Amino acid sequence: MKIGVVNISIGNVGSVVGAFNFLRYDAAPVNSPDKVDEHDLLVLAGVGNYSTAMCKLTELGFGSALRGWVATGKPLLGICLGMQLFATRGLEDGETEGFDWIPGTVLKIGDPTVKVPHMGWNTITPKSGTLFENMEQNTFYFMHSYHFDVEEKSCVVATVRYGRNDLVAAVRKDNIFGVQFHPEKSQGDGLRLLKNLMEAIA
Repeated sequence: MKIGVVNISIGNVGSVVGAFNFLRYDAAPVNSPDKVDEHDLLVLAGVGNYSTAMCKLTELGFGSALRGWVATGKPLLGICLGMQLFATRGLEDGETEGFDWIPGTVLKIGDPTVKVPHMGWNTITPKSGTLFENMEQNTFYFMHSYHFDVEEKSCVVATVRYGRNDLVAAVRKDNIFGVQFHPEKSQGDGLRLLKNLMEAIA
């Protein structure tokens, strides 16, 4: 099974490829949208600005390629900003349209009792699905200032408590999966999640 990590130079592509390779999966960056269909799983990973990421995806041709990919029912994993791009819109630096695969809005973390960004290790609460089977602690590494306010609550498969609020930590809808944390930086449990995903889509 070939894994392609979409490369638009917005962050952690190398680390994600390395995590899959450590698990002995065939993973590599995808540098051109015409190479998308050569893979069995695509990963949309990123950090940074919502509007910048959507603009780059559109300009480089990955936006339409990803829409076509998801429409055919092939699996897609979104990590951190990559998951947030599944939303209807993001409100960072004004309003930017997302892919609208999972209805909702990406908002600034607004709790005055906590530091923003939410950065570091935190324990999640799984709600459903097989992604979190056989975990040791369900503890993962987070790094984000914005969070995904999901309208379809049935799509939320894990939450994380941060201050006064339970934020969305993971989503799933049909063939798309998303996590707010960074599995590639989350050591044992992060690798287990990637392995669980590969077994779920095999």
